[in-house]
Amino acid sequence: MNTSYTSEGHTGTHPQVVVSVVRRPMFTVAALQGDLDMLTAPALRDRLLDLLYPGQGILVLDLSHLWFCDAAGISVLIGAWHRALALGVSMRLAAPRSYVAKILGDAALGHGLATYPTVARALRRPVPPALEPAAV
Repeated sequence: MNTSYTSEGHTGTHPQVVVSVVRRPMFTVAALQGDLDMLTAPALRDRLLDLLYPGQGILVLDLSHLWFCDAAGISVLIGAWHRALALGVSMRLAAPRSYVAKILGDAALGHGLATYPTVARALRRPVPPALEPAAV
């Protein structure tokens, strides 16, 4: 099933975060597009929490089209990851653009949230969340 959500935000070049979702039996991939900031973060948090359910396996957030992420965005990603861990879901970040990768390197990775260079690598080798490395 493919679905798409829009979270309204500031009025810049990318005024929203669009989330496109692909669900398969063993994994879900949610592709984020736009800016993740203090205005779009609350709606995105709700969308991400709606994607999580027990027994899901893996949730990969494809960040290849996420143009910007601030502290509020990092907070949403870490919060969703904590919820995923509580449900036994392995949440992974994939393919962040260079600016977003730098922000993640400075913040999220310090918490242990795994980031992969591609979605394919993020989907490879499903392991229990407690055993995931901090970064690959």
